[in-house]
Amino acid sequence: MHALIVVAHPEPQSFNAALSHAAADTWRAAGHTATVADLYADGFDPSEAPRHYADRLDTARFDAQREQRHHWERGTLAPEVGHHVGLLQQADALILQFPLWWFGAPAILKGWMDRVFVYGGLYSSRRRHDSGVLHGRRALLSVTTGSSAAACAPDGREGDTRLLLWPLMYALRYVGFDVLEPHLIHEVRSDPAGDTARHRDARLVQALADYRARLRAWHTWPRVPFNRDTDFEAGVRLKPDAPAYGPFIRHAGT
Repeated sequence: MHALIVVAHPEPQSFNAALSHAAADTWRAAGHTATVADLYADGFDPSEAPRHYADRLDTARFDAQREQRHHWERGTLAPEVGHHVGLLQQADALILQFPLWWFGAPAILKGWMDRVFVYGGLYSSRRRHDSGVLHGRRALLSVTTGSSAAACAPDGREGDTRLLLWPLMYALRYVGFDVLEPHLIHEVRSDPAGDTARHRDARLVQALADYRARLRAWHTWPRVPFNRDTDFEAGVRLKPDAPAYGPFIRHAGT
């Protein structure tokens, strides 16, 4: 099996970088292969824009989806996008490693998804969700926060972190991934000193060990439940007798 680990943190000595390398090392130690794609180190451009398309389908009006499909079909995607699409196609497992910034992923990671989840290549109206191009592969969000677990709980001051991550998890599901429950590590701060810093460092060392142990049991990691295609009337509205797994897709009036 091959794992693709995409890390989105600008500091190469960050705890997020350590987590990404720990994941790769654990994967390789189990006899598999792994690739770490460091978006900041690679200078990945997260902005979807006309300048990325040399052979425009329509030079008068930019339509990202049409241009993506057009260039996908002709094999003329921007080299960095083609490279990352290839990395995804080769991967049996995807780990997105990032810090929670302003209650979401860093812009570079969202831009990576905007550009690399290519319309016509990695999804289309006929190939998504249950029939997604990447169906049968697993994806994990590994996320650090500065706040405590209590603050990031459903009743915490920072809000429910798992709920904040749902749009990203749903995007992964949209292209076919089986999405695993996110791995959250809290109170990853860079500013304490003295005993506080020593306690923090010891806790993070243990967090790395715990993460390695969980990765060694990759196939037992619980999945995030999503509705099946058959749960929707005409593929649009949730059927009255279908299950509802969360507040984003729910029965009207609930």
